[in-house]
Amino acid sequence: MKLLSASVKTLYVVTILLVLSLSSTANAEISALEQLFEQQQYDAFLQQARQQASENNAEALFLLGKAYDLGRGVAQDSTIASGYYQQARELGSARASHNLGNMALNKGRKAEAIRLFDEALAAGLKLPTLYNLGLAHSPADPKSIFNLPPAIEAAQRAGSYFGQAYELDNDILYLDNASREYLRAYLIAMQSYGSEREQFDMAQLRQQAVHWLERGMAADQGTAWTNYGTLLLNEKDYSGAKTAFLQGAQRNIAVANYHLATMADKGLGEQADKAQALAYYEKAALAGMEQARVPAYRLLKEQLKYENDIAVLEQGIARFNALKQQEKYPPISLDATIRRLAWGKFLAQQRQQKIDLPAPGKAQLVLEACGLDLGQQHGATYNLGVNSHWRLAAYLTLADRVALPLEGRVDAQGCARFITAITEQLQSMLQQGAVFGLRFPNYTLPLTLSRQGNTLQLTLLPVGTPLPAN
Repeated sequence: MKLLSASVKTLYVVTILLVLSLSSTANAEISALEQLFEQQQYDAFLQQARQQASENNAEALFLLGKAYDLGRGVAQDSTIASGYYQQARELGSARASHNLGNMALNKGRKAEAIRLFDEALAAGLKLPTLYNLGLAHSPADPKSIFNLPPAIEAAQRAGSYFGQAYELDNDILYLDNASREYLRAYLIAMQSYGSEREQFDMAQLRQQAVHWLERGMAADQGTAWTNYGTLLLNEKDYSGAKTAFLQGAQRNIAVANYHLATMADKGLGEQADKAQALAYYEKAALAGMEQARVPAYRLLKEQLKYENDIAVLEQGIARFNALKQQEKYPPISLDATIRRLAWGKFLAQQRQQKIDLPAPGKAQLVLEACGLDLGQQHGATYNLGVNSHWRLAAYLTLADRVALPLEGRVDAQGCARFITAITEQLQSMLQQGAVFGLRFPNYTLPLTLSRQGNTLQLTLLPVGTPLPAN
Protein backbone atom coordinates (compact mmCIF):
# COMPACT_ATOMS: atom_id res chain seq x y z
CA MET A 1 0.00 0.00 0.00
CA LYS A 2 1.51 3.29 -1.09
CA LEU A 3 1.72 5.79 1.74
CA LEU A 4 1.00 9.47 1.51
CA SER A 5 4.01 11.54 0.61
CA ALA A 6 6.12 12.94 3.40
CA SER A 7 5.46 16.44 2.15
CA VAL A 8 1.78 16.00 2.90
CA LYS A 9 2.45 14.55 6.33
CA THR A 10 4.70 17.45 7.25
CA LEU A 11 1.78 19.79 6.80
CA TYR A 12 0.50 18.73 10.17
CA VAL A 13 2.96 21.00 11.82
CA VAL A 14 0.72 23.52 13.42
CA THR A 15 -0.40 21.23 16.18
CA ILE A 16 -1.62 23.53 18.92
CA LEU A 17 -1.76 22.07 22.39
CA LEU A 18 -4.41 23.60 24.59
CA VAL A 19 -6.54 22.99 27.62
CA LEU A 20 -10.10 22.69 26.43
CA SER A 21 -12.49 24.87 28.30
CA LEU A 22 -14.86 22.82 30.39
CA SER A 23 -17.51 25.48 30.33
CA SER A 24 -18.26 28.81 28.78
CA THR A 25 -20.22 31.64 30.22
CA ALA A 26 -19.30 34.14 27.52
CA ASN A 27 -21.67 37.08 27.36
CA ALA A 28 -23.65 35.60 30.27
CA GLU A 29 -24.05 36.91 33.76
CA ILE A 30 -22.34 34.70 36.33
CA SER A 31 -24.62 33.56 39.13
CA ALA A 32 -23.81 33.96 42.81
CA LEU A 33 -23.22 30.21 43.05
CA GLU A 34 -20.76 30.21 40.17
CA GLN A 35 -19.00 33.23 41.64
CA LEU A 36 -18.30 31.21 44.79
CA PHE A 37 -16.81 28.46 42.61
CA GLU A 38 -14.65 30.86 40.56
CA GLN A 39 -13.49 32.65 43.73
CA GLN A 40 -12.43 29.26 45.16
CA GLN A 41 -14.75 29.57 48.17
CA TYR A 42 -15.34 25.85 47.96
CA ASP A 43 -16.87 25.17 51.39
CA ALA A 44 -19.65 27.70 50.82
CA PHE A 45 -19.98 26.63 47.20
CA LEU A 46 -20.38 22.93 47.97
CA GLN A 47 -22.90 23.55 50.72
CA GLN A 48 -25.11 25.72 48.52
CA ALA A 49 -24.59 23.64 45.34
CA ARG A 50 -25.62 20.41 47.03
CA GLN A 51 -28.68 22.04 48.52
CA GLN A 52 -29.73 23.47 45.14
CA ALA A 53 -28.89 20.22 43.33
CA SER A 54 -31.24 18.34 45.65
CA GLU A 55 -33.92 20.66 44.28
CA ASN A 56 -33.04 19.69 40.67
CA ASN A 57 -31.30 22.97 39.88
CA ALA A 58 -29.56 22.39 36.53
CA GLU A 59 -26.80 24.95 37.14
CA ALA A 60 -25.95 23.54 40.56
CA LEU A 61 -25.75 20.03 39.10
CA PHE A 62 -23.53 21.29 36.28
CA LEU A 63 -21.19 23.13 38.65
CA LEU A 64 -20.91 20.10 40.93
CA GLY A 65 -19.99 18.07 37.85
CA LYS A 66 -17.36 20.66 36.97
CA ALA A 67 -15.97 20.59 40.53
CA TYR A 68 -15.47 16.81 40.35
CA ASP A 69 -14.22 17.04 36.76
CA LEU A 70 -11.47 19.48 37.73
CA GLY A 71 -10.93 18.36 41.33
CA ARG A 72 -11.84 21.77 42.76
CA GLY A 73 -12.79 21.56 46.44
CA VAL A 74 -13.27 17.78 46.07
CA ALA A 75 -11.19 14.83 44.91
CA GLN A 76 -11.23 14.57 41.13
CA ASP A 77 -13.60 11.83 40.00
CA SER A 78 -14.73 11.64 36.37
CA THR A 79 -17.46 9.10 37.15
CA ILE A 80 -19.14 11.36 39.70
CA ALA A 81 -18.60 14.34 37.38
CA SER A 82 -20.28 12.53 34.51
CA GLY A 83 -23.24 11.65 36.73
CA TYR A 84 -23.82 15.26 37.71
CA TYR A 85 -23.36 16.44 34.12
CA GLN A 86 -25.91 13.89 32.93
CA GLN A 87 -28.49 15.05 35.48
CA ALA A 88 -27.91 18.67 34.42
CA ARG A 89 -28.15 17.72 30.76
CA GLU A 90 -31.52 16.06 31.32
CA LEU A 91 -32.69 19.36 32.78
CA GLY A 92 -31.58 21.21 29.63
CA SER A 93 -28.06 22.42 30.50
CA ALA A 94 -26.18 23.14 27.27
CA ARG A 95 -22.93 23.44 29.19
CA ALA A 96 -23.43 19.96 30.62
CA SER A 97 -23.95 18.56 27.12
CA HIS A 98 -20.80 20.34 26.00
CA ASN A 99 -18.64 19.03 28.84
CA LEU A 100 -19.95 15.49 28.40
CA GLY A 101 -18.91 15.90 24.77
CA ASN A 102 -15.43 16.92 25.91
CA MET A 103 -15.19 13.85 28.12
CA ALA A 104 -16.22 11.62 25.22
CA LEU A 105 -13.77 13.32 22.85
CA ASN A 106 -10.91 12.90 25.31
CA LYS A 107 -11.66 9.17 25.40
CA GLY A 108 -11.68 8.91 21.60
CA ARG A 109 -15.44 8.50 21.24
CA LYS A 110 -15.83 11.01 18.43
CA ALA A 111 -19.34 10.10 17.27
CA GLU A 112 -20.70 10.47 20.80
CA ALA A 113 -18.81 13.73 21.27
CA ILE A 114 -20.21 15.18 18.04
CA ARG A 115 -23.76 14.26 19.06
CA LEU A 116 -23.35 15.98 22.43
CA PHE A 117 -21.67 19.05 20.93
CA ASP A 118 -24.48 19.34 18.37
CA GLU A 119 -26.93 19.21 21.25
CA ALA A 120 -25.10 22.02 23.07
CA LEU A 121 -24.94 24.08 19.88
CA ALA A 122 -28.65 23.64 19.22
CA ALA A 123 -29.29 24.87 22.76
CA GLY A 124 -27.41 28.09 21.97
CA LEU A 125 -23.89 27.45 23.33
CA LYS A 126 -21.80 28.53 20.32
CA LEU A 127 -18.42 28.97 21.96
CA PRO A 128 -16.42 26.95 22.66
CA THR A 129 -18.75 24.35 21.11
CA LEU A 130 -17.97 25.34 17.51
CA TYR A 131 -14.27 25.04 18.22
CA ASN A 132 -14.62 21.62 19.81
CA LEU A 133 -16.84 20.44 16.96
CA GLY A 134 -13.90 21.33 14.72
CA LEU A 135 -11.62 19.18 16.86
CA ALA A 136 -14.11 16.31 16.83
CA HIS A 137 -14.52 16.37 13.04
CA SER A 138 -10.80 16.77 12.29
CA PRO A 139 -9.80 13.46 10.62
CA ALA A 140 -6.80 11.34 11.42
CA ASP A 141 -3.94 11.50 8.93
CA PRO A 142 -4.73 9.17 6.00
CA LYS A 143 -2.54 6.10 5.81
CA SER A 144 -3.01 5.36 2.11
CA ILE A 145 -4.07 6.98 -1.14
CA PHE A 146 -7.32 5.03 -1.20
CA ASN A 147 -10.74 6.02 0.17
CA LEU A 148 -9.71 9.62 0.76
CA PRO A 149 -13.09 11.41 0.26
CA PRO A 150 -14.27 10.82 3.87
CA ALA A 151 -11.09 12.43 5.22
CA ILE A 152 -11.37 15.34 2.78
CA GLU A 153 -15.00 15.98 3.72
CA ALA A 154 -14.24 15.69 7.45
CA ALA A 155 -11.39 18.21 7.14
CA GLN A 156 -13.71 20.61 5.35
CA ARG A 157 -16.33 20.27 8.09
CA ALA A 158 -13.68 20.84 10.74
CA GLY A 159 -12.47 23.92 8.88
CA SER A 160 -16.04 25.24 8.67
CA TYR A 161 -16.59 24.91 12.43
CA PHE A 162 -13.26 26.58 13.21
CA GLY A 163 -14.11 29.34 10.74
CA GLN A 164 -17.51 29.93 12.36
CA ALA A 165 -15.81 30.15 15.75
CA TYR A 166 -13.38 32.74 14.36
CA GLU A 167 -16.18 34.87 12.93
CA LEU A 168 -17.75 35.02 16.41
CA ASP A 169 -14.52 35.64 18.29
CA ASN A 170 -11.36 36.69 16.44
CA ASP A 171 -9.18 34.30 18.42
CA ILE A 172 -6.10 33.49 16.33
CA LEU A 173 -6.33 29.89 17.51
CA TYR A 174 -9.60 29.50 15.61
CA LEU A 175 -8.10 31.11 12.51
CA ASP A 176 -5.04 28.87 12.57
CA ASN A 177 -7.16 25.75 12.84
CA ALA A 178 -9.56 26.84 10.10
CA SER A 179 -6.73 27.44 7.62
CA ARG A 180 -4.99 24.24 8.64
CA GLU A 181 -8.05 22.03 8.09
CA TYR A 182 -8.98 23.59 4.75
CA LEU A 183 -5.38 23.13 3.66
CA ARG A 184 -5.45 19.50 4.78
CA ALA A 185 -8.58 18.96 2.69
CA TYR A 186 -6.81 20.32 -0.39
CA LEU A 187 -3.54 18.47 0.11
CA ILE A 188 -5.27 15.17 0.86
CA ALA A 189 -7.36 15.65 -2.29
CA MET A 190 -4.13 16.18 -4.26
CA GLN A 191 -3.19 12.59 -3.39
CA SER A 192 -6.45 11.13 -4.69
CA TYR A 193 -6.89 9.56 -8.11
CA GLY A 194 -9.51 8.95 -10.77
CA SER A 195 -13.14 8.99 -9.73
CA GLU A 196 -12.27 9.94 -6.15
CA ARG A 197 -10.58 13.15 -7.28
CA GLU A 198 -13.42 13.91 -9.68
CA GLN A 199 -15.76 14.19 -6.70
CA PHE A 200 -14.04 17.43 -5.70
CA ASP A 201 -13.51 20.82 -7.29
CA MET A 202 -9.77 21.10 -6.78
CA ALA A 203 -9.69 24.80 -7.67
CA GLN A 204 -12.40 25.49 -5.12
CA LEU A 205 -10.59 23.48 -2.43
CA ARG A 206 -7.40 25.39 -3.12
CA GLN A 207 -9.15 28.75 -3.13
CA GLN A 208 -10.78 27.95 0.19
CA ALA A 209 -7.44 27.02 1.76
CA VAL A 210 -5.67 30.08 0.36
CA HIS A 211 -8.47 32.38 1.56
CA TRP A 212 -8.00 31.32 5.18
CA LEU A 213 -4.22 31.22 4.92
CA GLU A 214 -4.20 34.76 3.56
CA ARG A 215 -6.29 35.90 6.50
CA GLY A 216 -3.73 34.38 8.82
CA MET A 217 -0.81 35.92 6.94
CA ALA A 218 -2.54 39.31 7.05
CA ALA A 219 -2.76 38.84 10.81
CA ASP A 220 1.05 38.26 10.86
CA GLN A 221 0.73 34.62 11.87
CA GLY A 222 3.87 32.53 11.31
CA THR A 223 1.79 29.36 11.23
CA ALA A 224 -0.18 30.68 8.25
CA TRP A 225 3.00 31.62 6.39
CA THR A 226 4.44 28.18 7.10
CA ASN A 227 1.39 26.29 5.93
CA TYR A 228 1.12 28.47 2.84
CA GLY A 229 4.70 27.44 2.11
CA THR A 230 3.63 23.81 2.52
CA LEU A 231 0.89 24.30 -0.05
CA LEU A 232 3.36 25.79 -2.54
CA LEU A 233 5.93 23.09 -1.79
CA ASN A 234 3.39 20.39 -2.66
CA GLU A 235 2.74 22.24 -5.90
CA LYS A 236 6.51 22.36 -6.58
CA ASP A 237 6.61 26.16 -6.48
CA TYR A 238 9.94 26.05 -4.69
CA SER A 239 10.71 29.76 -4.92
CA GLY A 240 7.34 30.73 -3.50
CA ALA A 241 7.56 28.04 -0.84
CA LYS A 242 10.98 29.23 0.32
CA THR A 243 9.75 32.83 0.55
CA ALA A 244 6.80 31.75 2.69
CA PHE A 245 8.92 29.50 4.91
CA LEU A 246 11.38 32.35 5.48
CA GLN A 247 8.47 34.45 6.73
CA GLY A 248 7.46 31.62 9.07
CA ALA A 249 11.04 31.19 10.28
CA GLN A 250 11.30 34.92 11.04
CA ARG A 251 8.26 34.42 13.29
CA ASN A 252 9.96 31.59 15.18
CA ILE A 253 8.00 28.68 13.67
CA ALA A 254 10.20 25.59 14.10
CA VAL A 255 8.60 23.73 11.20
CA ALA A 256 9.35 26.58 8.81
CA ASN A 257 13.04 26.06 9.61
CA TYR A 258 12.58 22.32 9.11
CA HIS A 259 11.10 22.82 5.63
CA LEU A 260 13.87 25.26 4.72
CA ALA A 261 16.38 22.65 5.87
CA THR A 262 14.88 19.85 3.77
CA MET A 263 14.76 22.10 0.71
CA ALA A 264 18.43 23.04 1.13
CA ASP A 265 19.35 19.42 1.93
CA LYS A 266 17.64 18.02 -1.18
CA GLY A 267 18.39 20.93 -3.49
CA LEU A 268 14.75 21.78 -4.16
CA GLY A 269 14.63 24.85 -6.38
CA GLU A 270 18.35 25.53 -6.18
CA GLN A 271 21.65 23.76 -5.62
CA ALA A 272 21.83 21.70 -2.44
CA ASP A 273 23.56 23.49 0.43
CA LYS A 274 24.39 21.12 3.27
CA ALA A 275 25.77 23.84 5.55
CA GLN A 276 22.60 25.88 5.20
CA ALA A 277 20.48 22.77 5.69
CA LEU A 278 22.34 21.99 8.92
CA ALA A 279 21.79 25.52 10.24
CA TYR A 280 18.03 25.29 9.63
CA TYR A 281 17.78 21.76 11.07
CA GLU A 282 19.58 22.96 14.20
CA LYS A 283 17.18 25.89 14.63
CA ALA A 284 14.20 23.57 14.29
CA ALA A 285 15.64 20.99 16.70
CA LEU A 286 16.64 23.57 19.31
CA ALA A 287 13.12 24.99 19.10
CA GLY A 288 11.82 21.56 20.14
CA MET A 289 11.05 19.83 16.84
CA GLU A 290 12.17 16.25 17.43
CA GLN A 291 11.92 15.34 13.73
CA ALA A 292 14.81 17.72 13.00
CA ARG A 293 17.31 16.13 15.39
CA VAL A 294 18.46 13.12 13.38
CA PRO A 295 19.17 15.02 10.13
CA ALA A 296 20.93 17.70 12.18
CA TYR A 297 23.16 15.03 13.77
CA ARG A 298 23.81 13.45 10.38
CA LEU A 299 24.85 16.66 8.64
CA LEU A 300 26.90 17.90 11.58
CA LYS A 301 28.80 14.61 11.72
CA GLU A 302 29.48 14.79 7.97
CA GLN A 303 30.61 18.40 8.25
CA LEU A 304 33.10 17.61 11.00
CA LYS A 305 34.44 14.38 9.52
CA TYR A 306 37.38 16.00 7.72
CA GLU A 307 37.52 19.31 9.58
CA ASN A 308 41.07 20.39 10.46
CA ASP A 309 40.38 23.59 12.38
CA ILE A 310 40.48 22.88 16.12
CA ALA A 311 38.19 25.80 16.96
CA VAL A 312 35.59 24.58 14.45
CA LEU A 313 35.82 21.05 15.85
CA GLU A 314 35.27 22.32 19.39
CA GLN A 315 32.32 24.42 18.27
CA GLY A 316 30.86 21.49 16.32
CA ILE A 317 31.02 19.13 19.30
CA ALA A 318 29.34 21.78 21.47
CA ARG A 319 26.60 22.14 18.85
CA PHE A 320 26.14 18.38 18.76
CA ASN A 321 25.82 18.20 22.54
CA ALA A 322 23.34 21.09 22.54
CA LEU A 323 20.97 19.03 20.41
CA LYS A 324 20.49 16.64 23.34
CA GLN A 325 20.18 13.35 21.49
CA GLN A 326 17.20 11.29 22.61
CA GLU A 327 17.32 7.57 23.42
CA LYS A 328 14.53 6.81 20.95
CA TYR A 329 16.79 7.66 18.02
CA PRO A 330 19.44 5.35 16.58
CA PRO A 331 22.66 6.41 18.33
CA ILE A 332 24.82 8.81 16.34
CA SER A 333 28.32 9.13 17.73
CA LEU A 334 30.94 11.84 17.34
CA ASP A 335 33.62 9.63 18.90
CA ALA A 336 35.87 9.89 15.83
CA THR A 337 35.54 13.69 15.82
CA ILE A 338 36.22 13.85 19.55
CA ARG A 339 39.37 11.75 19.07
CA ARG A 340 40.37 13.96 16.14
CA LEU A 341 40.01 17.06 18.30
CA ALA A 342 42.03 15.48 21.12
CA TRP A 343 44.81 14.61 18.67
CA GLY A 344 44.75 18.11 17.18
CA LYS A 345 45.09 19.71 20.62
CA PHE A 346 47.86 17.30 21.59
CA LEU A 347 49.67 17.97 18.34
CA ALA A 348 49.51 21.74 18.82
CA GLN A 349 50.75 21.38 22.40
CA GLN A 350 53.68 19.14 21.43
CA ARG A 351 54.75 21.44 18.62
CA GLN A 352 55.07 24.30 21.09
CA GLN A 353 57.65 22.30 23.04
CA LYS A 354 60.46 22.39 20.49
CA ILE A 355 63.92 21.27 21.53
CA ASP A 356 67.23 22.71 20.41
CA LEU A 357 68.51 20.70 17.44
CA PRO A 358 72.12 19.63 16.88
CA ALA A 359 73.95 21.21 13.97
CA PRO A 360 73.09 19.64 10.59
CA GLY A 361 75.29 16.70 9.62
CA LYS A 362 76.37 15.94 13.19
CA ALA A 363 73.27 14.28 14.61
CA GLN A 364 71.68 10.87 14.56
CA LEU A 365 68.04 9.91 15.01
CA VAL A 366 67.50 6.87 17.19
CA LEU A 367 64.21 5.02 17.59
CA GLU A 368 63.84 2.88 20.71
CA ALA A 369 60.11 2.10 21.05
CA CYS A 370 59.50 -0.93 23.25
CA GLY A 371 56.49 -2.61 24.86
CA LEU A 372 54.94 -3.66 21.54
CA ASP A 373 54.61 -7.40 22.06
CA LEU A 374 51.20 -8.88 22.90
CA GLY A 375 52.25 -9.53 26.49
CA GLN A 376 53.44 -5.96 26.94
CA GLN A 377 51.41 -2.82 27.63
CA HIS A 378 51.27 -1.17 24.20
CA GLY A 379 51.10 -4.47 22.39
CA ALA A 380 48.19 -5.72 24.48
CA THR A 381 46.31 -2.40 24.25
CA TYR A 382 46.63 -2.03 20.48
CA ASN A 383 46.73 -5.70 19.48
CA LEU A 384 50.33 -5.67 18.26
CA GLY A 385 53.05 -8.23 18.54
CA VAL A 386 56.42 -9.45 17.38
CA ASN A 387 56.92 -8.99 13.61
CA SER A 388 54.18 -6.33 13.32
CA HIS A 389 55.11 -4.00 10.47
CA TRP A 390 55.60 -0.31 11.23
CA ARG A 391 56.45 2.82 9.28
CA LEU A 392 57.53 6.21 10.56
CA ALA A 393 55.29 9.20 9.91
CA ALA A 394 55.59 12.89 10.76
CA TYR A 395 52.63 15.09 11.74
CA LEU A 396 52.60 18.87 11.44
CA THR A 397 48.88 19.66 11.64
CA LEU A 398 45.64 17.71 11.46
CA ALA A 399 45.80 18.07 7.69
CA ASP A 400 49.52 17.38 7.24
CA ARG A 401 50.93 13.89 7.57
CA VAL A 402 54.16 12.85 5.88
CA ALA A 403 55.06 9.18 5.41
CA LEU A 404 58.81 8.83 5.88
CA PRO A 405 61.01 6.18 4.19
CA LEU A 406 61.81 4.49 7.47
CA GLU A 407 60.10 1.20 8.28
CA GLY A 408 60.67 -2.13 9.94
CA ARG A 409 59.14 -4.82 12.14
CA VAL A 410 58.74 -5.29 15.87
CA ASP A 411 61.68 -7.41 17.06
CA ALA A 412 61.69 -10.36 19.43
CA GLN A 413 61.99 -8.05 22.46
CA GLY A 414 58.83 -6.18 21.46
CA CYS A 415 60.72 -3.14 20.21
CA ALA A 416 60.78 -1.01 17.09
CA ARG A 417 64.34 0.22 16.57
CA PHE A 418 66.51 2.06 14.11
CA ILE A 419 69.50 4.41 13.99
CA THR A 420 69.84 6.77 11.05
CA ALA A 421 71.61 9.91 10.05
CA ILE A 422 69.33 12.94 9.91
CA THR A 423 68.52 13.56 6.26
CA GLU A 424 67.40 16.87 4.80
CA GLN A 425 63.80 15.68 4.96
CA LEU A 426 64.09 14.71 8.63
CA GLN A 427 65.89 17.98 9.39
CA SER A 428 63.05 19.92 7.78
CA MET A 429 60.43 18.00 9.78
CA LEU A 430 62.34 18.56 13.01
CA GLN A 431 62.73 22.28 12.34
CA GLN A 432 58.97 22.59 11.84
CA GLY A 433 58.30 20.90 15.17
CA ALA A 434 56.79 17.75 13.70
CA VAL A 435 55.44 15.03 15.98
CA PHE A 436 56.53 11.54 14.93
CA GLY A 437 54.49 8.37 15.12
CA LEU A 438 54.78 4.65 14.40
CA ARG A 439 52.10 3.69 11.90
CA PHE A 440 50.71 0.15 12.25
CA PRO A 441 47.82 -1.25 10.20
CA ASN A 442 45.17 -0.21 12.73
CA TYR A 443 46.83 2.40 14.94
CA THR A 444 49.52 5.07 14.86
CA LEU A 445 51.36 5.41 18.16
CA PRO A 446 52.83 8.89 18.85
CA LEU A 447 56.45 9.24 19.89
CA THR A 448 58.22 11.73 22.10
CA LEU A 449 61.53 13.32 21.09
CA SER A 450 64.44 13.96 23.44
CA ARG A 451 68.05 15.04 22.92
CA GLN A 452 71.21 13.57 24.37
CA GLY A 453 74.20 15.39 22.93
CA ASN A 454 74.12 14.91 19.18
CA THR A 455 71.57 12.11 19.42
CA LEU A 456 67.84 12.66 19.02
CA GLN A 457 65.87 9.79 20.50
CA LEU A 458 62.27 8.73 19.78
CA THR A 459 60.39 6.71 22.40
CA LEU A 460 56.78 5.73 22.88
CA LEU A 461 54.39 7.98 24.75
CA PRO A 462 52.22 6.35 27.44
CA VAL A 463 49.07 4.38 26.63
CA GLY A 464 46.14 6.78 26.66
CA THR A 465 47.94 9.52 24.75
CA PRO A 466 45.67 10.86 21.96
CA LEU A 467 46.15 9.05 18.67
CA PRO A 468 45.93 10.32 15.10
CA ALA A 469 43.45 8.82 12.66
CA ASN A 470 45.15 6.02 10.80
